[in-house]
Amino acid sequence: MPGKTLSPWTLSWFGSAMIALVLALVLALALDIGPGGFDRPEALAVVHLFALGWLAQVMLGALVQFVPVLAARPLAHARLALPALLAVSCGTLALAGGFLGLNGLATLRPFFLLGPALLGAGFAMLTVMILATLVTRQTLRLAEVRMVMLALVGLAGLWLSGVAMVLTLEGSGVVVDLSQALPLHLLFGIGGFLTVAAFGVSYKLFAMFLIAPEGASWQRHAVFALAALMAGLLLGGLALLAAGGRVMPVLIGVSAVSVAGCGLYLHDVRRLWRARRRPVPEVNMAWSRVALGFLALAVLLMPLAVLQGGALAEAGVFAALVGWLSTLTLSQMIRITAFLTWIQVFAPLIGRRKVPLVQQLTQPRRAAWALALWSLSAGAAALCLLAGAHVGFRLALGGLLIAALLILSELVAIRSLSHLPKSERPARLPPLILPVFLKPSLQTETQR
Repeated sequence: MPGKTLSPWTLSWFGSAMIALVLALVLALALDIGPGGFDRPEALAVVHLFALGWLAQVMLGALVQFVPVLAARPLAHARLALPALLAVSCGTLALAGGFLGLNGLATLRPFFLLGPALLGAGFAMLTVMILATLVTRQTLRLAEVRMVMLALVGLAGLWLSGVAMVLTLEGSGVVVDLSQALPLHLLFGIGGFLTVAAFGVSYKLFAMFLIAPEGASWQRHAVFALAALMAGLLLGGLALLAAGGRVMPVLIGVSAVSVAGCGLYLHDVRRLWRARRRPVPEVNMAWSRVALGFLALAVLLMPLAVLQGGALAEAGVFAALVGWLSTLTLSQMIRITAFLTWIQVFAPLIGRRKVPLVQQLTQPRRAAWALALWSLSAGAAALCLLAGAHVGFRLALGGLLIAALLILSELVAIRSLSHLPKSERPARLPPLILPVFLKPSLQTETQR
């Protein structure tokens, strides 16, 4: 049966993440966040809403969907998907509220400890689901599977370093040097979790969308080895931090390993691109190339950011979160949403009537314009952070918000089947983000 390994909650994860993305951009504009002001409590609330609410949620939702495909088996403990989504969503909001509480809103202070507790519970449920699905003799041989599992180590490090900083700020008796803990926290999140997970997922997705050979290469195994070395260095840095040691040598080592690993990853993706059988890449792959350009920029800025901090660190983190990870995610989300919608609505009708192609559910030109605006705004914002241009940065944030709303409207149009002629749409449309369980009546209406 088509789609038997698909998770019914993937689009719920995506929908929650898109809401968090739009909310984070609106708040960034409303709270006048700009260059040199990311250490303010309200700015930290927005950053965590963006990083956890948008990027972490969408990545975790993608893993819930992608892991069964990798393992060629149904998702284990699938009933945990909904409570995990609720825990991560509520935990992100609670943590953001807790940061606002540091700015004088005393009623929000209790949420500062509740946030990490809920996030830890959600991360633990997802880890159980992913590992129970992935760990088989066949899948452990694949480098991309080992990368997904390694990303869970990065997620654990992200949570542990974050909890240590929250307890320090809350005055609970736990004391860490925040100036040293923050770089580790960022590297665990951006590199150890999000980027390593993106590497593992993209190997499969890029090969599929480019119609390229999926066979593992030496570069892929080398990228995994370097990612494992980076994770080991970060965990060592966390131990040094707990012991009161200095972590700068660890940060320098992580920078060097990251440059080498990302270079090999980009070389491997170039090999996939040149071996593709699809002569004209679709919109999602065309704009993924822009995301890869942001990855190169972010990793080149990383050594300077570690050594000098300041504007270089802000620009590097922005290029990684908004340029690399968000551009990749938004471009692939359009294609994945169309595919999942097609599976839900039209796959059961194959062989019984003519069904539209997946590509017909999208409007490539509209999606390309939105992704172009996002990419240009992300690049302009990174340059404004380097130059300390406050007004320019806010204008770029406005461009990002408009682009996000355009992409959100395209996702809604895909789910509403608005790009199809009325004669090809079912009388009853699938829900926007809730699970779809097709009934015979819906299939009959689609045939009609």
